[in-house]
Amino acid sequence: MNAKKFSDAMSELDTKYVDEALNYKKKAKKPIWVKWGAIAACLCLMIPLTAFAVDIIQYNAAVDYLNSLGIAVEDLSDYSHKEIKEAAKTIDAGESNPLTEEILSLIPENKKPLDTPTQVTSEQIKELTPTMTREDVLSLLGDTQDVGSGIYIYLYEVDQQYLLRIPFASDEAQLGVAGEDLLKALVPISGDIAPMVYVNDTLYQIVDSQPNFADEKSSFNLLGKIENTVSSSEEPKENFQANDDIVGAAVYQYGDNIVVEFEGKYWLYEHYHNTDFDGNSDGYDPLPNNQTSGEEVSEQDPAAN
Repeated sequence: MNAKKFSDAMSELDTKYVDEALNYKKKAKKPIWVKWGAIAACLCLMIPLTAFAVDIIQYNAAVDYLNSLGIAVEDLSDYSHKEIKEAAKTIDAGESNPLTEEILSLIPENKKPLDTPTQVTSEQIKELTPTMTREDVLSLLGDTQDVGSGIYIYLYEVDQQYLLRIPFASDEAQLGVAGEDLLKALVPISGDIAPMVYVNDTLYQIVDSQPNFADEKSSFNLLGKIENTVSSSEEPKENFQANDDIVGAAVYQYGDNIVVEFEGKYWLYEHYHNTDFDGNSDGYDPLPNNQTSGEEVSEQDPAAN
């Protein structure tokens, strides 16, 4: 193109285009988040979301966040979507209020131990299987009072009439018994349990058949004397404590068991949880049925003889 033709071509341009060219400025590059925001906006236009759908998305995100803090999803079932979203937002911001304090208390290490048995039904107990772990049982029946010392012993109230103790020797131990068998170990809430003694951080229960100790006294090793008692419907939990009126009775070590001397008579008590009672499926015998008639209690009770 020669100079004349170029000049003629330029003369045909609208002056506004010339002005725009002279005043042209390169547009600033938008931040990456603006681009993604625009993309998201487009997606929202393409796939309109209802208020309900938005609520579900936000709720699920809040639950996932609280779950990442160690709060089990099932523990949040008593809270509304609004409460859970507000709590997650507040906790994430590093702030606190009564609602967040309550929800944060659901984290296992923050939970206060329950001091009363959780109510369950016989049908729930029947669902228990021998291979269940401690966590499996708690997941099915719910958290409850732990009356154990050194091991877990979970206490449940069954059908609002009975008490059931479910033991686990460790976190990894299995239940080792079916729910149907556990139902045979129910104890009436209002009934007395067998005489027990707590010594050296170990719980002992009187045996049904008492041996003759005439030639065995030399093998007794004096441990101390019973110092205080609890109700006959409770298990003793402090050293040298009994659930029987035998304060002052001498307690002797006798092999793996103990012997209690009261008013000139000797009574054998065995470890309440024997070596097979470890939560594993190794010939585990279900919890003994502590329900006893008045006559049986009298026969077994040192204080009644």
